[in-house]
Amino acid sequence: MSKATPPMLRMLNVLLLPGARSRKDPDATFEKLLAAAQHGRRPLGPQDLTAVEPLRLLLRAHAANPHLSPFGWTTVQAGIRDRLRNRVIVRDIQARHPQVREQPVTAPVFVIGLPRTGTTFTYNLIARSPGNRGPLLWEMLNLGLPVEDPAERRRIAERTTKRLSVMDRLSPDWSQVHPLIATSEEEDFFLRDHSELHTTASTVPAYREYLADADLTDDFVLLRQALQVMSFGQEPHRWILKHPANLWRMPEILSAFPDARFVWTHRSPGRALASGCSMSEALRNMHYKPGTVDLDAIGAEWLAMLSDGVDRALGQREQLDDDVLVDVSYSDLVEEPVQVMRGVFDHLGMTWTADDDANLASARHRPRHRGHRYTLERYGLDELQVAAAFAGYRIPSVLA
Repeated sequence: MSKATPPMLRMLNVLLLPGARSRKDPDATFEKLLAAAQHGRRPLGPQDLTAVEPLRLLLRAHAANPHLSPFGWTTVQAGIRDRLRNRVIVRDIQARHPQVREQPVTAPVFVIGLPRTGTTFTYNLIARSPGNRGPLLWEMLNLGLPVEDPAERRRIAERTTKRLSVMDRLSPDWSQVHPLIATSEEEDFFLRDHSELHTTASTVPAYREYLADADLTDDFVLLRQALQVMSFGQEPHRWILKHPANLWRMPEILSAFPDARFVWTHRSPGRALASGCSMSEALRNMHYKPGTVDLDAIGAEWLAMLSDGVDRALGQREQLDDDVLVDVSYSDLVEEPVQVMRGVFDHLGMTWTADDDANLASARHRPRHRGHRYTLERYGLDELQVAAAFAGYRIPSVLA
């Protein structure tokens, strides 16, 4: 059953209706987005212009979706403009400060795993350990050189918080699905061009086909360069990063970060699948015309995306050296978090300290959102289908 469209979203769709005509010519729209991203900064060179062409493909795919609302069309344009702007900002700063390319990014840790497998819990504990850091959401949404003035940092974070609060007014479910906190660590998706996450708000089969065969090494090189910009001139910290779709991109990550390490969190995939479908439903309720969200289609898309991704990741891990990846079972993490996380720290060459004990205690006692409920059946799926699709996936247990 579709949910009622919030009044604010209905109003925005009316106000934005005239601009929706631009979807008839997505190439012209892309050129305008590119021009806007480059305004006042050095224009991109030929190599970068070639690199951003798949974003043009993404915009075309969105434009071809007949269910996309005026607000949805406006939002996907903004997302692509942000990606173009990130690249422009990185190149502009590299040109003005060539030494930024020498900023160390040493042995970063990528927390990988399907949604709802303990990735955020694990990520936050590692990122908040002394000597480490994860990219904060406000930093990624305002990419640039480090802001040294604490008062200015607070002002930027407050502006970002106000910007993000609009999501809650447009979708009452969003704060339960994936709350966005400006001052907290977030996924590196916000610094990169490409991810399957672009397909959650709108059905874009042409872009999905591109991702299936794409080598995203350039995307992760751009991530590395953005991290250099964000930390330029500061005492080097070990970067800790997370995004679910990084799970099946380990070779590309290692091409850009040869000394990277991976922490793979595991849980029964049914829970992850239902959660991803729920996130897609919430996003499509915002981006689609009323009554056009197809829940069964969401289920089919996510089943294929996650099962194919896990199969790819299983094949990729066979090519890794033993010290590159460490596994974390969600059930182990719940049962014995100290033992599990100490083992992870040991594998990563880190020392568990009293600060980490305090971080763990804080994370375990943090209030949890109870309102987010999701089931496979809502999206036309059942446990037998999931078991068949993930037949080759076995969850390791350190404590077993």
